[in-house]
Amino acid sequence: MPTATLIDRDNLSFAGPANCYQLDPPLMGNEFVMVYIEPGYGSITPRVTIVPKRIGDAPALNAPLPGSYSLQHDVSIDDGAWFALLAAGGYEIVVPDPAVDDSPAEFDEPTTLEPLALDKAEPEVAEVIRVHKLAKELGITSTELLAKLAEYGSTITNASANVDHDTAQIMRGIYAEGES
Repeated sequence: MPTATLIDRDNLSFAGPANCYQLDPPLMGNEFVMVYIEPGYGSITPRVTIVPKRIGDAPALNAPLPGSYSLQHDVSIDDGAWFALLAAGGYEIVVPDPAVDDSPAEFDEPTTLEPLALDKAEPEVAEVIRVHKLAKELGITSTELLAKLAEYGSTITNASANVDHDTAQIMRGIYAEGES
């Protein structure tokens, strides 16, 4: 039985939906054809058209091949191509299996997702600490800590204000090294 192997689905070079097929045996010397649907406008009915196609070349839109026909209503490109190719020469459409790439991935890193922690009663919240509590922990006055925070670009000016976890860790690191 003659076969039409789908080469390109939903080709965007046409005004309507279009597919490219490789024909075996060729139709009127054309191994490759485009089947497209010309949409209907007003009193003009939609049409399924088969045209010659050479890979890399533009299709010959002015030379419809046998199997082209007018429609009474809109159909999908797959249904339109099926009937057109059947009428053109009894072609059966063959859709090749997608190619499977068995080559190793460029990066062989596991792609596992961490499980959601649904058993936690409360969401994890970043630790914040008040300036005066952090100063007491570090063994300095609140005024000294506020000065050090300002030195590192902080806009905190009040001993009752909260210091975020990251900034508190930086201050702990500074004072752990003995800087004052």
